[in-house]
Amino acid sequence: MQKEFKAPVPKYPWSYFIGPFAESLYSEERQWIDTDYTFMSGPTRERYKRHGLVQAASYMFPAAKTMEQLRPIARFMVWLTLYDDYYEVCPVDELEHIRDHIMDVMLGKAPEEGDIGLIKQVAKSREEFKPFVSDYWFERWAQNFYRYTTYGIMEETPYKLSKQYPTLDNLLLIREYSISMYPYGDPVEPSIGYIVPRHVSEHPVIERLKMLMCRIMAIQNDFASLEKELLVDTELLNIVFVLQHQYKISLEEACAEAMNIHDAYVEEFDRLYRNLSDYDFYNEEVERFVYHMILMITGLGAWYQQGISDRYTVPGAFPKPEYGKNMNSAK
Repeated sequence: MQKEFKAPVPKYPWSYFIGPFAESLYSEERQWIDTDYTFMSGPTRERYKRHGLVQAASYMFPAAKTMEQLRPIARFMVWLTLYDDYYEVCPVDELEHIRDHIMDVMLGKAPEEGDIGLIKQVAKSREEFKPFVSDYWFERWAQNFYRYTTYGIMEETPYKLSKQYPTLDNLLLIREYSISMYPYGDPVEPSIGYIVPRHVSEHPVIERLKMLMCRIMAIQNDFASLEKELLVDTELLNIVFVLQHQYKISLEEACAEAMNIHDAYVEEFDRLYRNLSDYDFYNEEVERFVYHMILMITGLGAWYQQGISDRYTVPGAFPKPEYGKNMNSAK
């Protein structure tokens, strides 16, 4: 049954668009991987070159009008994915120091002598973002990276190491952060040429929309990776598996319930989006910002479904975590 199983495909009440540079950064991506990710093994680097990560950036940020706008977004997409994979089961006390060092670099500190290329790549993203953003944006970007690492990766690690399931409530909260869309959502603003002011960014309705975006995309990702993860006995943190375990239901029933949760989040997001004008902060730029949050959701969904990446469709294409297999760390 598992061999014939096809994961359900989420549907949205919104369209998606593909940016003009979807095929333009592959050679640069290969150079980034071969230059600054050499702390990973050669076979792992070759797998990443087939994941199409730079193309996903054009699906998620179609408003970027120039390569200069898109490049730091694509570079950061590659960076976040490789960071997440590499440190997936890194001991929490070690990851704390790595996180703090990376945050310093995100806020402007130069990489140190002996830093691995991962640190150099995030420093390059910062320099490329500078013409398009503000100091406040950088502060938010670094803080969202902190939250992603601390409340996402570091909360997942004990479950992965102990091979225990979280409850559904715990999973939804952890996956909200571990999906990494809080920091990766920040580039919406430089892509559209509008930096959201603090009083808008921190307004409860905008924070709620960001939370919904992250949870929608977490479940979207769980569906996209479900067929691959069915073949791996140690995968526990997919919402479908957690629902199966907690409620003792079938795979099909768990998929249906996960989709119900996903669809309820989509319905709430759409309702809030359609009623933005009820709030004092509303203007056309804010509406455009939220609309491009929507395009992140639909664009990534389209990228998953078009089967562009080996990452979710080809057995053995997903690299295993390599941190701890050698003496390299983030420093």
